[in-house]
Amino acid sequence: MDNATTARYWMIVVGVALLGAGLLGFVAGNPIASSDPNAIFRVNAAHNLVHIISGLLALGIGYGLRGETLANATIGFGVLYALVFALVVIDPSLFGLFGDAPANAADHVLHLAIAVVSIAVGYMARERTVNRPQRA
Repeated sequence: MDNATTARYWMIVVGVALLGAGLLGFVAGNPIASSDPNAIFRVNAAHNLVHIISGLLALGIGYGLRGETLANATIGFGVLYALVFALVVIDPSLFGLFGDAPANAADHVLHLAIAVVSIAVGYMARERTVNRPQRA
């Protein structure tokens, strides 16, 4: 599998996961992502919508882009999640948007992982030519 295919599959997997998390967040009382204080990821309606929108964005990148554009969009998605990571570290309630469901350590790890892997995979998917010496 080449690096561009890896980037495409990565964005599809991330998109499905974020979309699924956003929809799962609307299911009351589930232990993974809900408004329950004991859930792994505490979410509210705004948080769920952010997951759905970013999941759709990732799916759009994975299914709709190819080549250098796919690579750059994957890097851009990683930068977006790095920004999200930084913002929720500074203010876990994201300046009041997630007031009743502030980010926790699990959110921080997930945001950072999405950021780092997306940037790395996007960078690897950039098309480059390597100048190798000719053999005699």
